[in-house]
Amino acid sequence: MMNCEACKSLIEKYLDGMITGDEWSELQKHMEACPSCRAEFDRCVFIEKAITQAFGSSTSAEQAGTSLVARLPAEPDRKPLARRPVLFSGKQAAIAAGFLLAAGLLLGFALGRGGEPAKAPLKAEVPIRVSLTEGTVLVRREGSDVWQTLLTGSKVHLGDTFHSAAKSVCVLKLDDQSTLELDQNSLLVLNSYDGETRFHLEHGRLDATLESPHPPFFISTPHGRVEALGTEFTVTVTDE
Repeated sequence: MMNCEACKSLIEKYLDGMITGDEWSELQKHMEACPSCRAEFDRCVFIEKAITQAFGSSTSAEQAGTSLVARLPAEPDRKPLARRPVLFSGKQAAIAAGFLLAAGLLLGFALGRGGEPAKAPLKAEVPIRVSLTEGTVLVRREGSDVWQTLLTGSKVHLGDTFHSAAKSVCVLKLDDQSTLELDQNSLLVLNSYDGETRFHLEHGRLDATLESPHPPFFISTPHGRVEALGTEFTVTVTDE
């Protein structure tokens, strides 16, 4: 039976694209039985994707730095984890090096402390379920800086922040007839669910289909708050 230390090595091989089919099968088998290693794997994959998206070919070095900082919470007291080189040129290379170090710091935090991920007390679970996820969809519990992969069927808690990456979608089912669809590149926070429902859409797009009649339902944005009076509506927040 694979131990957690061996699992960490295979996670790095996976990120490097060097893992064999048999090793991948062993890694999957271990993660099914070890939630801690599964959480570490999810965090590592998230950081890998964040770096790739931040330094896309159409992104300037300054934009990449801003994008990656938004994804990586600082943890200055951790030793960076050795990572494979990523090649850039000129000014972008210098900025990339700095932010790859930040990624290493966060990876070191995720894989440190004897393999135990940081935990925060969960707030109350609510009767909302994740009915569909496609692509890269993440959730962050209130009081935590750690993003976790959101899967179909996952539980939902007050204070959860949902993030759908590029080419991704998340559908939340409130009851038999009410659904919320979070479009790609969107960030949504569940603020309250007790007689009335309150979400905050930080950016992106949210399509809602609510039962009729429905309890008070509010969507706030950086530009104001709206109350859902009908059964179908869309809220969009752009960066402009």
